[in-house]
Amino acid sequence: MAVLRKIVVQDFRNISLAELSFSSNVNCISGGNGEGKTNLMDAIYYLSMTKSSFSSSDRYCFRHGTDSFSLSGTYRMKDIDSRFSIRVTSGGEKKLRKDEKLYGRVSDHVGEIPIVMVSPSDIALVSDSGEDRRRFLNLVLSQMDPEYLSAMQQYNKLLAQRNQLLKNGTVDISLLEIMDESLSYHADKIYVTRKAFAEKLSPVASGYYGLLSGGREQVRVAYRSDLSSGPLSELLASNRPKDAVL
Repeated sequence: MAVLRKIVVQDFRNISLAELSFSSNVNCISGGNGEGKTNLMDAIYYLSMTKSSFSSSDRYCFRHGTDSFSLSGTYRMKDIDSRFSIRVTSGGEKKLRKDEKLYGRVSDHVGEIPIVMVSPSDIALVSDSGEDRRRFLNLVLSQMDPEYLSAMQQYNKLLAQRNQLLKNGTVDISLLEIMDESLSYHADKIYVTRKAFAEKLSPVASGYYGLLSGGREQVRVAYRSDLSSGPLSELLASNRPKDAVL
């Protein structure tokens, strides 16, 4: 397990420059409202996931008036210390290093230092839309399974291309069929992995909920998807006349 020993934060959100060291046990961060406690937590999260826990765009992570931010952390990895650093510019450049060695791809880092962020907004997992639950699954599974992360990246890229093709007005059916098959291939990996994870999570969630409720109530976790009834390629084919009109 990776243990964070030290972090340096520069120009991230409202933090101009901060350097903190941590113990290997429980660490408590205290301070007044707006002093940067949550932003420090987000900086630690960013070092693990290469993105913010609270916003989908990096443009909200720059301190006002700056055009770049940088984070570095020293982690105890088994019996040695490793240093991870990342620098992001407003032009979209993102460079990530481990022990001063540049990663070939930023996504190769995800899962290297696993992290879980817990906040009051997590109530959305049970009270809000399925989008929040899918986001939770993606964050967890991307750290556990590099193939899942790759499937998600390829799926999202293909979906954006497919949507652009449909917006162009003239639909090439043969090209659409090829894209649908590729989407279906990646969607199957995503579906199978999510379903297996939900099946493993269900008895754990049920056990803890039973303790909290004193055994008076039972819950279970199940993954529901349209892919339960067939591959994505068939679902897309059935909607192709509608897509052609759009």
